[in-house]
Amino acid sequence: MIELLRQWLTGVTCAAMIAALADSLTPAGTVKRIGRMAGGLLLLIAVVQPVLEVDFSALASASVPLELEESELEKTDLEWMKTIIGRETGAYILDKAEELGIPCQGVTVTCAVTEDGVPYPSAVAVSGTLTQAEREELSRAIETDLAIPADRQTYESEDEEP
Repeated sequence: MIELLRQWLTGVTCAAMIAALADSLTPAGTVKRIGRMAGGLLLLIAVVQPVLEVDFSALASASVPLELEESELEKTDLEWMKTIIGRETGAYILDKAEELGIPCQGVTVTCAVTEDGVPYPSAVAVSGTLTQAEREELSRAIETDLAIPADRQTYESEDEEP
């Protein structure tokens, strides 16, 4: 990289020196104006030459890894969204249970993804010592508020052996 920069600066310097020499050697008048214009064009070519030598096909192939990184980022973002939705939904269920006076030790929410790529809470596991009436009441609240059907809700008692 430094070598390319050195070559470019050398080329620009040489072009400037040639243009200055030609300008000083030409007689005044129309010939001098034409000489200055030619020297300016020579200097412009020397400055722009690295851009003209760029291999654009190499730049096009460099975009493929960027596309791969983008898809990896989308996957990571989706996982983060699922995690956040699961945590927030679990916190909501714990708050709802507390509001109803139902003792819960923990809630685990499983998220799924729609065909459009949107994550949503699809299943829930509630742990704690709940009576059958409390389970039914919390199950109705979860189904009503979060649209998680009762068949995707599980209740694990702290007293039960796994």
